[in-house]
Amino acid sequence: MLRAIIFDFNGIILDDEPLHFRAMQEAMADINITLTREDYWAKYLPFDDVDCIEAVCRDHSVQLPDEERARLLELKFASYDRQLQNRYPIFPGVPEFIHSASQRYPLALASGARRQEIETTLTATGLKKYFQVIVAAEDFTLGKPHPESFLLALKQLNDLTGNRPSLIHPEECLVIEDSVGGVGGAKAAGMKCLAVTNSYPPDTLQEATRVVHSLEDLEIQLLAELFEPAS
Repeated sequence: MLRAIIFDFNGIILDDEPLHFRAMQEAMADINITLTREDYWAKYLPFDDVDCIEAVCRDHSVQLPDEERARLLELKFASYDRQLQNRYPIFPGVPEFIHSASQRYPLALASGARRQEIETTLTATGLKKYFQVIVAAEDFTLGKPHPESFLLALKQLNDLTGNRPSLIHPEECLVIEDSVGGVGGAKAAGMKCLAVTNSYPPDTLQEATRVVHSLEDLEIQLLAELFEPAS
């Protein structure tokens, strides 16, 4: 039975993955590393910024001192903020979907994005009130496809016991993701996953429980059906 939903942020709620790519590309160019779109989507998109920089540098045999790593992070943050320009490109239908889902299930968010970035967007778009839990990059160590962020979100939901008669278990959770790493993390957490093809083609997301083109006009009832025994 479905009892809770955990959303990803970038690529599911906020349509900003191309902005993150260009910002990281600019930061890497500052140390003479060429980061291609193909490599970013294939290898690095699920990572938070710290892990992304580490992975790109490792793959290019570059070792960074702590102060240089911090400088590149600031370059990336500044480039992203400059591109965003206080605009919040939310995917079509997502606010309505989140509102409908919140009427039936407790909602959490688990993302490798910065907490400030997440909360600023959710507050500006009126969506923050729908989420009982927000897990951001600062809250966990191991990024997707590791399940840490999803399991932490579930733990925090369970800490908010409210009127629920029992703990929510991983197999009673649905993760909504856009990336291959996110799908892998959900599966590793023992959770079902609804993958949305906002960032990757359907054939790369087949490990998900279900793959859909968009959350727009998606019937909430479909989510519960994913938890029904196969006939």
